[in-house]
Amino acid sequence: MAWLSSCTFDGEGGNVTCDRVTVFARPSAGGGCQSFDRPCDVPGDYVQCCGGFLGGCPGRTDNAKCVDDPTDSCNPSSGGADCPGICH
Repeated sequence: MAWLSSCTFDGEGGNVTCDRVTVFARPSAGGGCQSFDRPCDVPGDYVQCCGGFLGGCPGRTDNAKCVDDPTDSCNPSSGGADCPGICH
């Protein structure tokens, strides 16, 4: 997950240092966005949530853009200005 830019690995014992930055993510198969206290706490099969009340794609190092989430019923083109999206 390229978006876990605030996690660093020591390369020796597998210890992880992770900044405390709230991240919102959901399972890649769909579902609601959940809050995680640190990017390192997000399971590997999750995608970062964005848009709506969550804002853009903060902390990304891969120039990700916030796009409409195809797994939900909210449509930003049909009056859903606060639709959540996913970073892609």
